[in-house]
Amino acid sequence: MAEKPGKRNSGLYRADFVNENYFGEIKLGLSAIRGFRNALVQLLRGLSQWPEKTAYLVLVDPRVSDSSLADEMQVFTTALRPAIADHLRLVIATNGEVKGVPSEVEASILESVQREVEASRRLPSPLPRPDKQSEVLRVLLHQWVTDGGPMTADWVARVVGCNYRTVAATLEKLDSLVERLEDRRFQLKRFPSDAWARFIATSRKARATIDYVDQSGQPRSPESLLRRVASLARDDIAVGGVFGAKHYLPQLDLVGSPRLDLCVHTSAARTDLDFVDRLDAALVPARSRSDQPRVSVHFLRRAESLFRRGEARIQWADPIECLVDLCDAGLDAQANEFLAHLESYRGEIDG
Repeated sequence: MAEKPGKRNSGLYRADFVNENYFGEIKLGLSAIRGFRNALVQLLRGLSQWPEKTAYLVLVDPRVSDSSLADEMQVFTTALRPAIADHLRLVIATNGEVKGVPSEVEASILESVQREVEASRRLPSPLPRPDKQSEVLRVLLHQWVTDGGPMTADWVARVVGCNYRTVAATLEKLDSLVERLEDRRFQLKRFPSDAWARFIATSRKARATIDYVDQSGQPRSPESLLRRVASLARDDIAVGGVFGAKHYLPQLDLVGSPRLDLCVHTSAARTDLDFVDRLDAALVPARSRSDQPRVSVHFLRRAESLFRRGEARIQWADPIECLVDLCDAGLDAQANEFLAHLESYRGEIDG
């Protein structure tokens, strides 16, 4: 029977799984060696609490190569006393395969770890803290492209779910691009190209984007996945990217849909991604940016989603989110064309 993990806020180490013989940490989609080192340090804390157990670090679909992880594991354990190093194990789970790296792990242990991995996949995933200033910027841009007219700071703060200082700080950065009216309302004078470029450079972090690739070798088409999104009938999920851009401007010259972009609206610190399995069980988190995603999930962290209800039970992300998706997908020419249309047809976008 598994033991009850200790609580971190009581000063005790809390494992993701623990029994009478071993305990471990499970990390999904690890993307940097720094996070790997931090996880190993946490295991050392656990070993100080349970010195007789074996400590397992389980990396699920890491975005760092097995060889780099094995080398780092070797360097880390060499610096430890043998009595401690002998209690550390690294397990990597990729595409359903679970293996020990660099040394093998008993088959019975791997089976047990596999069960822990499957259980962890069903838990809500943690999200980074929301970037409220980037949300303010995108709300301002939404008002501009839809010709929504002057705004108040209170209205922006309510839509974003932030305080007045966050709105004021964003407006200060935009400086001369903001037209301030006598009644304390304001609006953008034009599209803020420099601020937009800075946001795009960090948009994946700001929106906590997660890419999914197909592991079956026979991927479903984005159009097929789109139909499955409609069948979910989820109010917190909207379609963006190429499909969204075509929804707003059908005349746009966007041939083909390299991926399906989904926008998930949430104010929670953790989110459940089980819906991706319902779209296609062959979809798994991408290991690197070089992988070609079939689905990209972006998180919208403001109070109001600004989604628009379409036909066939599909919701559409707002035009600015669709524009960000095109940039993120590397469709620069299409993004520039879409932006030109948004500028030309301000206030006439078909929702």
